[in-house]
Amino acid sequence: MGQPAKEAAATSFWDGVAQMALAAGLLFVAFTFKNYGITWDEPLHLENGWRALDWYLSLGEDQRVLGFQNLYLYGALYDTLTAAAGAMLPFDAYETRRLIGGLVGVAGLAAVRAQARLLAGPRAGALAVILLLLTPEWMGQAFANPKDVPFATAAAWMGLLQIRLIRDLPRQKWTSLAGFGLAFGAALGIRVGGVVLIGPLGIGCLYWLGLHLRRTPVAPALFDGFVAAARLVPAFILAWLIMLACWPWAQLDPIARPLEALAGFSHFPLSFSFPFAGQTLVTTDLPWWYVPVALGVKLPEVTLLGLAIVTVLAIRAVMRAPLSLLPERVALAAAILLPPLIVIVTGAVLYDGIRHLLFLLPPLTVAAGIGLDRLATWMDGRAVRDRLPQATGLAAALLCLWAGWQVLTMARLHPYEAIWYNALAGGVRGAEGRFELDYWGSPLSEAADMLRNRIVAQEGGSAIARPYRVRICGPHDSALHFLPPTWKAPADGQGEADFYIAFTRSSCGPAPAGREIVRVERMGVTLAYALDLRGTD
Repeated sequence: MGQPAKEAAATSFWDGVAQMALAAGLLFVAFTFKNYGITWDEPLHLENGWRALDWYLSLGEDQRVLGFQNLYLYGALYDTLTAAAGAMLPFDAYETRRLIGGLVGVAGLAAVRAQARLLAGPRAGALAVILLLLTPEWMGQAFANPKDVPFATAAAWMGLLQIRLIRDLPRQKWTSLAGFGLAFGAALGIRVGGVVLIGPLGIGCLYWLGLHLRRTPVAPALFDGFVAAARLVPAFILAWLIMLACWPWAQLDPIARPLEALAGFSHFPLSFSFPFAGQTLVTTDLPWWYVPVALGVKLPEVTLLGLAIVTVLAIRAVMRAPLSLLPERVALAAAILLPPLIVIVTGAVLYDGIRHLLFLLPPLTVAAGIGLDRLATWMDGRAVRDRLPQATGLAAALLCLWAGWQVLTMARLHPYEAIWYNALAGGVRGAEGRFELDYWGSPLSEAADMLRNRIVAQEGGSAIARPYRVRICGPHDSALHFLPPTWKAPADGQGEADFYIAFTRSSCGPAPAGREIVRVERMGVTLAYALDLRGTD
């Protein structure tokens, strides 16, 4: 078989692997989207979506969305989309959000695959999509996270189109510009802080201009730079218009209100302490190492290996020839490094692990896929084959073993994949007490479901009609949605009760005296529980 035929066969194989990974993601969504509980923020986002939908259907006359909680400071793209889907699909409102969220997560996988393939070929694309699919934080958050994964997926598509725009400089294709504007507008329509996502494009373009000035006389090079910048303007205008179309509150003052929201978000006034790396940190006073450590314990070990390889290769390339990197790869590096730098410099408020930084997972995974691809290329080299003829097969076997182990681990954690930590944190058991595990409160849904079934099994079907009182520590709707309508929670959360349901976040404090009758746990770690308080006075 000739070299072109071998390359075509390899391309077909790795493209097939990537397509199988995407199909596996879709199947995972289809078979599991009903399994996830209700998260802390979801009832508010559900209501926000209905209010936003009423705003559009009434052509702005129904203005209840304009002052709802603090959600009016965010674009309503995702909430409106799920509300509209909820009106059409044959599932309850929360199940519909799970389905849409899972599909959005798979759309992010597709963007990551396309980015890595465009930068380094089909093998890198396949490796990248496998890595992100097996990153528990990504798929675990996708189903119920109402802002961060949709935002991260929009950012991933921006990253793909950014590569195409930079490669076509100084005369970018209008199709790429339109696609970039759509993706950027979607990101802004979810979170106005998405303006930072144009930073990597700007850095990549400036780097390209620097290279262009070295090869071209100054005047023509600067003219090309002006043409490139001018062609970007319509994309930015399109993005702004899409943002406004998705953001009722901003429509009333298209310039001042987005800027007002942007100014407030970087220091959102939410201050509390939480465990992190065995220490107690405060959201408003985070150390500089918070972001790298948070990412370091949440990324799969194989992803960290790929990142280490690509970092070493990039440093070696720069040391040999400072201007040898391609502009699109400089932009990828900027997409990874710029946001953490902004967080450190501005002292931005962060909490809930890497939840606010999930948009970094796609570019990190793309870079890791490229790193592993380079490792595979080195192992395929003649020198390595002569000394270690089985090296490539052994590496492939190890990758398959890791993937199998990761799938098994995610299955054991399901539907709480997002509590996963890698070996650097000691896994889930090692992270308990040192890091936050569940902060969404969704295990309360399983605890409530188990409590209802247990009491009905013990007392018969009439238990459903009894006016039991249930104290809940955590988001009440996460539990009440799965309890009989006659079972009520005390209004102040502290009144007399028959049962007590709590998740294990530290905010719950000491539990009342009672007999434990339900426990939700994964891999030996308790996530929620229910107590029978009757007869314990």
